[in-house]
Amino acid sequence: MRFLLINFLTVFLLTPSLALGFRVGGLQSPASFIVDPALGHYFISNISGKPLDRDHNGFILKLDASGQPLLSISGKNKKTTLHAPEGLALKRNILYVTDIDSLRWFDKNTGNSLGHIDLTGIGAQHLKGLAFDDEENLYLSDVLVNAIYKVETRNHHKIIVFIKDNRLDNPSGMVFDPIRKRLIVVTRASGQILGVGMDKKIVPAIAKTFKHLYGVGWGRAGNLLVSDQTGGKIYRIRNFSHSEIVRENILTPAGLSFDYARNLILVPSLEGNIAFTIP
Repeated sequence: MRFLLINFLTVFLLTPSLALGFRVGGLQSPASFIVDPALGHYFISNISGKPLDRDHNGFILKLDASGQPLLSISGKNKKTTLHAPEGLALKRNILYVTDIDSLRWFDKNTGNSLGHIDLTGIGAQHLKGLAFDDEENLYLSDVLVNAIYKVETRNHHKIIVFIKDNRLDNPSGMVFDPIRKRLIVVTRASGQILGVGMDKKIVPAIAKTFKHLYGVGWGRAGNLLVSDQTGGKIYRIRNFSHSEIVRENILTPAGLSFDYARNLILVPSLEGNIAFTIP
């Protein structure tokens, strides 16, 4: 295991205090960066190649609370299939990941494969973001098809097309809004932030548009955090109205999230091959 981790983490940089944030180098096209709120561990998905290549090169790196590597779930392992992992989501001990046109899930503690669904049968082409609702249904965005799929994880992972609509404008990252019972979806084509209700109605969540959005997550006090991939910026949006720049001059920020316990924004840089935190 140590040999694998050294190969995947050719460079690893960590500041002495998590309160000041940390940075991980030596990654390979990191697409999403999330925290396990139960244990404080981190997961970073790495495309490691082209996003649509079935090359068995993808991997997910797991770090402990201090930022030290714990394990790697690798497509190079003969027991694991992983080509170009992007979106990540956790539910109890299960780590879900989008991998081109498939959904895969793993044991978060051991990295063992637990199952997968091939979505090509319903037309999936390039899956991106993942979001759980408050009934443990999992939603997957398809950036090429302008679709969102719904997986009923409590019902043998039954899957349906939740919505398919060109107004989704290449949907990327998503989060669930439990107060308004809707998905918050960021778009790559138009730079909009959309609200998609459980009744399938699509409305702008805020009036402002950005460049090409990639990731979205909840921050403190119900604020949204979004990453503008081509704009190189992280924004904080307060009360679905006022937006402010948290950090700029970032090389292709991707699927960000927020660590509430440590008050850190988790940001992967897709082309920079690093991931870092913003305190």
